[in-house]
Amino acid sequence: EADDDPHPSVVLAISDDLNTSLAISSLHTLSKHVEASGFGKSQFKASAQLLGLLLPIWDDAFDQKISQKGQVMLSNLEGDLASARETAMQSKDFSEVDRLKSALIEAGVEVRMSKAGVELIAGPNFDPSKLEALK
Repeated sequence: EADDDPHPSVVLAISDDLNTSLAISSLHTLSKHVEASGFGKSQFKASAQLLGLLLPIWDDAFDQKISQKGQVMLSNLEGDLASARETAMQSKDFSEVDRLKSALIEAGVEVRMSKAGVELIAGPNFDPSKLEALK
């Protein structure tokens, strides 16, 4: 199954005598996963389009919602990292800063720290699901 194919649970529901109630329920479950992790976006779109619920003109709005959620997460973590850095400057224990920075880099975030502050930039491989544990 390709990422841009409809999710099997949606296809199975439609195949079962056009069980649209089950298909929409499956789509709802899939949307929660996409919203939480950012993964499966193409499969969600294909599934919604199969049901006639998501037109291509709505793609930008959907992408923007997922992107905004990631940006909010990064804004919160930016504050956490800045606070940890400030504490580390006084205590000389940078282990928490290193832990946060490593997790951010692993999730595809560019971490910029300077005297002016901390800046987090989502890279092309940004995976918000890898940051769930940092919340």
